[in-house]
Amino acid sequence: MNDKMPRTPFSTPLSGSAKETEIRIRNIMSGPKKRPPALFLVLVFAVCLFCGNLVSCQMEKVPDVSRTDNSLPDPPEQQPDMEVREYSETLEHIDLDGDGLEDTVTAVARFDPQDDNGSTVTLTAALGRGKTLERQWTEENWLGIEAFSAGHITSPDRHALTLDLWVFGSNYGAAKAYVFELIEGKLTERYLPEVGPTVTGTYHTGREDSPLCDLRIPVLVDKWHAPEYYTLRWNGTGWDETADGYFTDAQTVTVTGGRVLTLALRGRVTGEQFGPHLIYDQIQVFDGDMMFNPDKLLQTILPEDVPGDDRFPEQIFLADGSSCVWIQDINFDGAEDFAVLCDSTRNQGCHWFRWNEGHGRFEYGFSLAGKVEAVPQGQHLIEKYWDEYGENVAYNVYGFNNRGWLILESTWDTMVEAQNKCKEDSQL
Repeated sequence: MNDKMPRTPFSTPLSGSAKETEIRIRNIMSGPKKRPPALFLVLVFAVCLFCGNLVSCQMEKVPDVSRTDNSLPDPPEQQPDMEVREYSETLEHIDLDGDGLEDTVTAVARFDPQDDNGSTVTLTAALGRGKTLERQWTEENWLGIEAFSAGHITSPDRHALTLDLWVFGSNYGAAKAYVFELIEGKLTERYLPEVGPTVTGTYHTGREDSPLCDLRIPVLVDKWHAPEYYTLRWNGTGWDETADGYFTDAQTVTVTGGRVLTLALRGRVTGEQFGPHLIYDQIQVFDGDMMFNPDKLLQTILPEDVPGDDRFPEQIFLADGSSCVWIQDINFDGAEDFAVLCDSTRNQGCHWFRWNEGHGRFEYGFSLAGKVEAVPQGQHLIEKYWDEYGENVAYNVYGFNNRGWLILESTWDTMVEAQNKCKEDSQL
């Protein structure tokens, strides 16, 4: 929104040059000038009266608000940001009734900001035999169409419809997924997920043991992470709904020669009342910027693969919050490395894994507190570390020896002192 007041003939702008502003202020502070001649004042007064008559003649007539009937006043004119929003998707060459004729279905989601009922969703099916069917309902929120698809979910001979509606304004991608079938001449709702909250990303997947397909429905675990998927399967008489039991976050890293690798971090809810809420139980490394391709799997890293550390002894990968995985070239070799959170105290300890080009895999390097500052000059790392009481903090400066091992070089009271130390070492 533009908060600037409009410029009018009666306003005095002070946005000119410094010289112009100084002259204006001097004129204001210098006091009244000599009074103009009386004849000049009379002419000015006459002009003012004439302008006043013009304004009085052009005043807008006040509308008569009295009404003889009980009808409501006309709605206000819509502003640009209050326009009616409409989204539509069409499916062609599908068979809803199994008669072998091609049917066409259109889904429309319409939101009118002046309608308190919210969004109106309409399904219109034009059947191959010439009949048209329609189903319409309302939703409370402003909805749009995320995905509209057809698949053999309950029958190999006819299609069912899957409609995925997103909720406008959601900061985690909230959505609603519906399944419709043509039953006894009506578009009938066959399924609405009871798990939740569901988010965008519903899709069909094939089954090896059946001509039918399953429906994969994403459910929010935490707004910082990928959703956990549920599989919806028709068993002949009803629905089986099975949770994966995990979610998978993806991060890409670029190593030697510009090679891109993908980290697939499998997470789950611990179910503990106290302690970590979300953890990663394994990290898979894939060659390329894709996941879930077994032929491209390079390695699998488990929490128990990390040796014990005096400061961060727990062998765990934490997934609580947004800052659980950091990617950075930590040893200045040109390849990105990564760290996983392993400590929930103020220090936020992280296990760092460095890329070894010779072995073609990541290897555990060391554990440090928080997101360290890497200083290329002299190849130093600065760590901010709190004592066990969380009261005193030290800034530790690390370097690497000839074997690539991390060595503590000095400790300082402030970050500035630690940075100055790094600069001095780089100049030696």
